[in-house]
Amino acid sequence: MTANVTDFSRILRNINGFGGGTAIGGEITEVVPAPEPENSPLLASALAATFIESSTVSADVDLESGPFEDRDPLITGQDSLLPNQNPITVVTPPPKPAAPRAPAYTAGPYLDGYFIFPTSGYNRGYLHSYNAVDISRGDDCLYENIPVYVAATGLVSYVQPAASASRWANSGYGNNIGVLHPNGVSTRYAHLKTILVVAGQYVEQGALIAYMGGYPGQPGSGNSTGCHLHFEVRGAKNPFVR
Repeated sequence: MTANVTDFSRILRNINGFGGGTAIGGEITEVVPAPEPENSPLLASALAATFIESSTVSADVDLESGPFEDRDPLITGQDSLLPNQNPITVVTPPPKPAAPRAPAYTAGPYLDGYFIFPTSGYNRGYLHSYNAVDISRGDDCLYENIPVYVAATGLVSYVQPAASASRWANSGYGNNIGVLHPNGVSTRYAHLKTILVVAGQYVEQGALIAYMGGYPGQPGSGNSTGCHLHFEVRGAKNPFVR
């Protein structure tokens, strides 16, 4: 469908006033409208298929997280179009449980061979305050004098006797002795039946300093349930912990 110059001029004259005048804008050229689409069977079938496919998509589909995500090389780790863009999958191991923290009083060097075993009996080996172990003898201290020896050479720094049978005598230590050694480490011997040294006395390693006590109800036993020696180390590890 086309329009010639004569028909178009007649239309313009009618617009400009009662058939008079000339066309506005100068020379009139032929106007050709766009051709109508061909009635192609192939095109019609393609359009029909597109309409059917689009009409089956639900209105609530998330178009930004559809199946195309599975083909994204930056997500799946496949070859990327950009260099150095493939993500590296790192398997993070579960955190290890924190190791139990040792009490502060256990800090210090391990002085291998520095101390000798200070008495006879069963070393329970259980570490308790203050960096101490118990060496027990049942009720033997009631019937005999069980020697307590100084574990290393040093100076007797204090002697604390207790006439009371209270379990809280001298903060539970009962009769006890402290010895300061030349390397700055000190040792304590507690729950004694008899003290054989005085403060300020210099003693050689292995010297007899007391007899074991600790039987309940006896003066100087302190907080104890049976005959034993409380051997304590300050400034180094206790070598008799098991």
